[in-house]
Formats: sequence, structure tokens, C-alpha cells
Amino acid sequence: MSEKEKLQVTMPAALKKELERMANETGISQNHLSVLALHSLTENYKEKGSFIFANLLNPEHRN
Repeated sequence: MSEKEKLQVTMPAALKKELERMANETGISQNHLSVLALHSLTENYKEKGSFIFANLLNPEHRN
């Protein structure tokens, strides 16, 4: 069995609400969705480096 560690994450209320909605729609727990997203993030970072953040840093995409 693999070793697991906990990570406490603080997020904006609107993001938490969207995560809850996604979990309800997919039937996948919020925790599992978060772990899937973190796997994707780390793999994309390994492959493309910090360029994966370019869209997020683009002023046109900021709220």
C-alpha cells in the first residue's frame, strides 16, 4: 500500500462551491477530484514547466 500524506488547502468560497458542484455532478468526491487535479498539475509542470501558468497570468483572463 502506498504512503499517503494530508495537505490542508485554503481556497476561495466560489472555487469551493464549484468543486462541490462538480463532485455532485460526477459522483466523484471533492478530495478525489482535488487529487486528480494535482496529478494533472504536476505532470503538466514536469512536461511544460512554468509555461503552464501563462494563461492564468495573462491580464485578459483575470477576474
